[in-house]
Amino acid sequence: MNQERPQSQETILVIEDDAALRLSLQLLLRSRGFRVVVAKDGEEGLASAFSERPQLVLLDLMMPKLNGFEVCEEIRRHDAELPILLLTAKTEIEDRLRGLSLGADDYVMKPFIPDELVARINAALRRKRLLSEQTMQFTF
Repeated sequence: MNQERPQSQETILVIEDDAALRLSLQLLLRSRGFRVVVAKDGEEGLASAFSERPQLVLLDLMMPKLNGFEVCEEIRRHDAELPILLLTAKTEIEDRLRGLSLGADDYVMKPFIPDELVARINAALRRKRLLSEQTMQFTF
């Protein structure tokens, strides 16, 4: 299978309260060439989003302290361009619509297929790069 590699070592912030899944995601993404920063709850994740300046956030919804909806909304208040992918066991259409309306770029339900998740991450990063290039072309 042709697995796209990041152009440079892009940073992904994984905000996930399940320790086993957090480690699995970390290992998967590192094996695909990403630098991975992890956070175990919403508060830690939000702080890392601002201190680490990741190129993408992979965000669980059901977490202690701040839930994923709150984290997504707060990130969007400060950064309209940072790609946010929700990775969650919440499958109801209302949750998907809420997440996307709060500013998430994609919504992936657990259980997920690792190659599909990486493909969605690469697609979001590619869109961000293209938007950045277009912005630079029109900036004087």
